[in-house]
Amino acid sequence: MVVLWVMLVSIAVLAGAGTLYSRYLARAVGENPSRPTPAVLVNDGRDYVPSPTPVVFGHHFATIAGAGPIVGPVIAVVYGWVPALLWVLIGGVLVGAVHDYLALYMATREGGQSMAVIARRVFGKGAFLALMLFIVVMLVIVCAVFLNLSAQALMSRLPRERMPDLGSGARFFRILHEDGKEMVFIGGIASMSVVIMTVFAPLVGWMYIKKQVSVWKCSIAAIAISGTSIAVGLYYPISIPLKFGLLGWTIDGQDVWRVLLGLYTLVAAGVPVWIFLQSRDFINVHILYVGMGFLVLTLVVAGISSPSQADPLPAFNLEAGNKAMGWIWPVLFVTIACGAVSGFHSLCAGGTTCKQLKSEGAVRIGYFAMLLESFVAVCVIGTMLIGTTRSFYIYDIHPKTLGSGETDPNQVLGFAIAVGNAANIAWGLPVAFGALAGMILLEGFLITTLDTAVRFARYLLEEIWRTLFARYDVFAAPVGVEAAREWTGDEPPAGTEGIPVAIEPKEDEPAPATPIATGGPLRQLFTLIRHYWFNSGLAVVLILILAFAADVNALWKVFGTGNQLLAGMVLALASMWLLRRGRKTLFAFIPAVCMLVTTVTNLFLMVPKFAQGKDRNPTLLTADLFIIVITAYLLIVGIRAAAGYFRNRAAAPVAK
Repeated sequence: MVVLWVMLVSIAVLAGAGTLYSRYLARAVGENPSRPTPAVLVNDGRDYVPSPTPVVFGHHFATIAGAGPIVGPVIAVVYGWVPALLWVLIGGVLVGAVHDYLALYMATREGGQSMAVIARRVFGKGAFLALMLFIVVMLVIVCAVFLNLSAQALMSRLPRERMPDLGSGARFFRILHEDGKEMVFIGGIASMSVVIMTVFAPLVGWMYIKKQVSVWKCSIAAIAISGTSIAVGLYYPISIPLKFGLLGWTIDGQDVWRVLLGLYTLVAAGVPVWIFLQSRDFINVHILYVGMGFLVLTLVVAGISSPSQADPLPAFNLEAGNKAMGWIWPVLFVTIACGAVSGFHSLCAGGTTCKQLKSEGAVRIGYFAMLLESFVAVCVIGTMLIGTTRSFYIYDIHPKTLGSGETDPNQVLGFAIAVGNAANIAWGLPVAFGALAGMILLEGFLITTLDTAVRFARYLLEEIWRTLFARYDVFAAPVGVEAAREWTGDEPPAGTEGIPVAIEPKEDEPAPATPIATGGPLRQLFTLIRHYWFNSGLAVVLILILAFAADVNALWKVFGTGNQLLAGMVLALASMWLLRRGRKTLFAFIPAVCMLVTTVTNLFLMVPKFAQGKDRNPTLLTADLFIIVITAYLLIVGIRAAAGYFRNRAAAPVAK
């Protein structure tokens, strides 16, 4: 019955408080549904595409809901499920959803610009470049984490002894013999599902963008494709061995998936947004909706029918949490990242979502998509409560970190088995079938974030080159839809498909100087680096390097901290942006201070860990120190800008 109370209280808090607070925010910032959006003004058919609100919501939710709301809570309940739940609910309503709403609102009001471009207009060029570099590093880390998790999920095997009840369902699962153990292979089913949905994604995009087919008809097609992909996967799973030989080399199966997923994201980041990114998200979000519905119903039925847990997860377990992860503050608040607040969401808002809105009133997509993601985190906590035990959690999910085992922590399998156990309690299904449902749900969240994040990285790299080399003619061409018409080369100039489009030039921006003419190798180099295929490829290469250099558990420490730090920066940016427009700011400023203090503290705590001892990692130490330096610079710039604003306001003559 504990799970039922968890679900009821969470729904009441997220729905009730969220609805009231979102209305307050809309009034406070001056939301105007009649104001034309960047998608309507530009409508270039590539990135700026006015789309139905349900389609945009599906794309945005599928994009922001990566592994964070699943993996983060699975790790963090080591402190006890009550602290984890409290942070998800309070953080979701007052911090995360506010951050997402303000990021999408600012991006829409500023002509479809990224957070970095808005920072340039508020704080200047130095802050812009610093934030751009920070975001690129963050995107690479995010993608490396999700790439490794995706590869891990697609290669998933579950111990045969944990699912003795396969019965007639055994014919749908391959039983592998590895290292003297029987393993049930479930990753191949999810692999085939991923492939089929990707292949059919352009068809769905063609239907609702090119042929203007009704959304409900496209949803029927998406459901049919999703169901078919799973059915085909059951009969024809894609199986890659854990290890195999090739031309004298020993190849790891997860490495194969890393490379294949990297190649997919390379293509998805360069082609028009409707071909893969938006359309695949639209298909996949139906699996997410169905999967979440199945999970909620499973938790309700299991909560009613299950007997008291013999060895339940404790409500509070601070001693074990401190031993495994570190002090609850600040570690818990950066471990549960996307379920409570996530800076990555601001990149989604300023990267693709703001370029698809038909109405400014649709910016509340940002607020409610975040609340839905918080609810996903609540469901994950409930699943761990009903589907696992304290001993299983210690010995199988947190073995090395709690000093009770030699194997690596595996949150992916931990969540899958918990879903399988919950489904077995609720419906009597074999554990393997429930675990398969959990794995498909997790993989859906992962893939939809990967392709979008690489596209964001491409946008940002394009803008970095444009800023650094703005004096040269190749980068001095006008941007926007008019530039695409006037351009005489094979491709439009850098930025017409991304963030640099300037719909509303600002009065404080200086007039451009006469560009420097280029020729020969220099012009060829500039032409190359402004091209979206080059920048997509560069992003993928950086991601693969980091993915091969560190595992998920090591990357998560930097990912969670940097992700929450970015959220604090965006909230601080929103505070200054609103202040300059005479709007209220406390609803953004207070969460900004809380997140900045928390994440900066954790950055300094990680330095000695990565510098020496069992967690020593020069790559992550370098990333940690880089983030500290960038953060210090941006804080100084922000404080100086705020001080200058208040000085100027105090010196301004009082109107009589």
